[in-house]
Amino acid sequence: MTGLRRPGIVCLAAAWTLACAWPALCGAQAAPASEPGFIALLLPLSSPDFAAPAEALASGCRSALEISGAQAALQLSRTDASPQGIVAAYESALQRGAALVVGPMTRDGVSALARSYRPGVPVLALNAPEDATNLPPGFFALSLSAQSEARLVARMAFSAELKSATVLQSGTALGRRLAQAFTREWQGLGGRIADTRAAGSPQEVRAWFDAAARGALNDAAARGATAAAGGMAFLAGEAGFARTLRPQLPRALHAFATSLVNDSADTAGNADLEGLRFVDMPWLLQPDHPAVMIYPRPAGLSVLLQRFYALGIDACRLAPMIATRARMPPLDGVTGVIGLGAGNVLERLPLPAMFRSGVAVPEPMR
Repeated sequence: MTGLRRPGIVCLAAAWTLACAWPALCGAQAAPASEPGFIALLLPLSSPDFAAPAEALASGCRSALEISGAQAALQLSRTDASPQGIVAAYESALQRGAALVVGPMTRDGVSALARSYRPGVPVLALNAPEDATNLPPGFFALSLSAQSEARLVARMAFSAELKSATVLQSGTALGRRLAQAFTREWQGLGGRIADTRAAGSPQEVRAWFDAAARGALNDAAARGATAAAGGMAFLAGEAGFARTLRPQLPRALHAFATSLVNDSADTAGNADLEGLRFVDMPWLLQPDHPAVMIYPRPAGLSVLLQRFYALGIDACRLAPMIATRARMPPLDGVTGVIGLGAGNVLERLPLPAMFRSGVAVPEPMR
């Protein structure tokens, strides 16, 4: 399945390089693996807040193993969302002879497990821990992190010769994290932050765009149309925030966001997002692509649950390679191209996209 090309993949692949965080995954000689045991899937199915995403993820994992013909058995461990319960489930899986632990999927749970990890049986965590810079050997993390997407958007926009950014931030904690991730990456590349504006309600959003602010953004749009050092806006927030904000931006201004803005297939509801650029997974953008369509697509899943289903597919495509210490080339996954980055973090490159007539479509970035 590797080698199938999608719009934007070639130019995005240079955004990260593989690092030998685990020599066995980077071509070094490893001791022969023992007879493989089972894959333990630790998911918070007993937590009301996380049960639906966890079930979607488990379903995606089962689909991936069935399609691939992997011989490893899968054992589902139901946990709550507490760090103590997750660590206890992990210890139980080790005692039963697990060859690999996949999960947990909450940030607190991943952080707790990283602190309790015992070398020997690798772990593929399904979220980014609080400190992803110091994961122990054999402990890997794959996530749908919107903050990683914000950093990728900064690199994409900068490579398109947009050098000045206005950051428009929602009043939520997530909006603040997205704004910080984008700003740090943007400034690290040499880009300039023209302004950062925050608001917590539609009324405050509308208040941003008084005559002076609208004039400044229109001026940035004009510069973007005539000069390499053009302007852009980064919308650091969820879909509702973007739908409120995008219609108030000058149409000529380059506007970017993360996959959070793509939460519905309703073309009428997406009309307010026209022209907004973002990044998202092939599972949602290219359902007819050969690398995507081989997997069953459960009916009735919301966009959010489809994301977790797709994460389960990619996690359990990677699982047999990690369990047997096999060399892992970049994976052409349904959530994006996945490669091993620094610090044992599996970096995911989604596709560039744009809203056109209410439809999210792949949009090659140059």
